[in-house]
Amino acid sequence: MITGAQLSTLFGADTQTVTLTAPERFTYYKTTLSSAEKEKARLAKDPSVLRDMARLDRVLAKSKKPEDLFKDTEAVRVLLQGLGLADNAQNVGLAKRVLMSDPADKKSLAATMPDKRWKAAAERLDFAHTGLSTLRLPSTRKAILDGIVDYKRLTAVEEKSQAVSDALYLKNMPASTKTGVYDVLGNKVLRRIASTIAGLPKELALQEVEAQARTLQRGFKVEDLADPKKRELLIQRYLTIAEDKSSIPMANFGFNI
Repeated sequence: MITGAQLSTLFGADTQTVTLTAPERFTYYKTTLSSAEKEKARLAKDPSVLRDMARLDRVLAKSKKPEDLFKDTEAVRVLLQGLGLADNAQNVGLAKRVLMSDPADKKSLAATMPDKRWKAAAERLDFAHTGLSTLRLPSTRKAILDGIVDYKRLTAVEEKSQAVSDALYLKNMPASTKTGVYDVLGNKVLRRIASTIAGLPKELALQEVEAQARTLQRGFKVEDLADPKKRELLIQRYLTIAEDKSSIPMANFGFNI
């Protein structure tokens, strides 16, 4: 059987939407893992990353309180990318309200957001208690830079393979990540992985959240996400069955077909 990648090579297409086979996904996944540190080091010196960090540094230097930071949308974009919230970069108003709320208050916006990334970000910045002091710490700046590098690296991977990007997310998921059924439903990547493995349709999202939770639990053991060994098995299963299309030339994948 001729793969989509081979067809692209045979017909000389510069860009062609193809369906990746499981072996192609596995090969790209392994290649990406082996080159991760080299790619991170390259991106940390990339001019676009350096410009983004310089923009955030300039705005932070002029800001006297957290509210000032949110007046510059580009600085907010950089900050949210570094915090793992790049998909919310256009929603500056929401970011301001959530990140300036007190995550220690169970009724605060940070604590009640369904997407738990917001609470983690609010805890890291600690605007509610320390103003801009925590963000100005060298350790926080390094964490933001690392987050931007990871965002750009995984975005490039995602352009070639959503499934491989998801698998890398699961592979590198911090042990502190909550993996209860509602946490999974509130995390777009974990939700996609769990739903795919369970064979659930996208229409699941139309149900009430309690019904979604019951349906997901019937076909997927969310507790497996907390076990590193079982996570590896989930990654293998996901890369095998995920539907994965790419419009990126196969020559750019960095491995031989």
